[in-house]
Amino acid sequence: MRGASCVAVGVADEPPAESWRASFSIGEVSFGISGAGGIPVFGPQLELFRSDSGFSDSKPCDLEITLQWIDQLYPPSGRLLFDSGSVWTLHEQGEGWLFDFASDVVGPEPYKRLHVDREFRSARLLLNREYFPNSAPSGPLDYPLDELLVVHCLGLKDVRGVEVHAAGIRDAKGNGYLFLGHSGAGKSTTTRLWNQLPGMTVLSDDRIILRQHQALDGPPEVWMYGTPWHGEAAFATPEKARIERLFIIEHAAGHAGEQEPVNEITPIQGSIAVGEIMARSFLPFHDSAALKNTMTFLQEMVTILPCYRLEFRPDQTAVEAVRGFRP
Repeated sequence: MRGASCVAVGVADEPPAESWRASFSIGEVSFGISGAGGIPVFGPQLELFRSDSGFSDSKPCDLEITLQWIDQLYPPSGRLLFDSGSVWTLHEQGEGWLFDFASDVVGPEPYKRLHVDREFRSARLLLNREYFPNSAPSGPLDYPLDELLVVHCLGLKDVRGVEVHAAGIRDAKGNGYLFLGHSGAGKSTTTRLWNQLPGMTVLSDDRIILRQHQALDGPPEVWMYGTPWHGEAAFATPEKARIERLFIIEHAAGHAGEQEPVNEITPIQGSIAVGEIMARSFLPFHDSAALKNTMTFLQEMVTILPCYRLEFRPDQTAVEAVRGFRP
């Protein structure tokens, strides 16, 4: 296992011998989880991203997690770095970070805690025995933990990637189209429109991972990956595609003198493009080094990938406008 060991904050039994292991890969970020007792239930969406055949003790994942039950969780002693205002908080803790997950619906104490080193290589996941009484727990990696793991790993200097609020679609020829948008901008509508056409694969209708890759015999490329965290249209797949174009989408409002809205595509470049993408990204803003790495990735990405603003009508003319667009 790579990275420094993590010291848990709480009262727990000695870790038992490992008896099971599961691994997952989302956007080519891999994480493995192991423990003893009954094998956990991970949920149908995350199960789509299982990669057990590709990783083992001899070939560890990017992040290795040991699962353990705990009888009591003491309040964190480290500095509070972030409070989501809902389920999770982040504290400094020794040489690493501590993520606490709590909800008034569940009970007064945290129902689970993740203690991870700063390189996101090694972690311990502690389950509160009061809320996870069974030896085969249900959903130990459930959202938002699985997403937090991936977002933080993407901020590492040697990873080069970011998660964005977007819909991703691959056509029958393998061309990838990325549509970034805030909630209500039309991502789910867009995926439904494209999905009506033959040969289309929707990677996700809400959250996409972007990674930069260096082609063997050409310039750098930007690839997109599906995630388990779907939106209203409920599309999620572990597949990927090289992106041809990136679109910031908005509902068309129409112009003066026109009877109905029209589809309009306009190029955006440089700092404007970076700002638009950043506003629709999931950023590790509490970690200055990871944030710097992510910003560098975004700045390089807009020099590789053509970026546009798309004001669209919610019908098939929008698909035709994008597929027929020639800059």
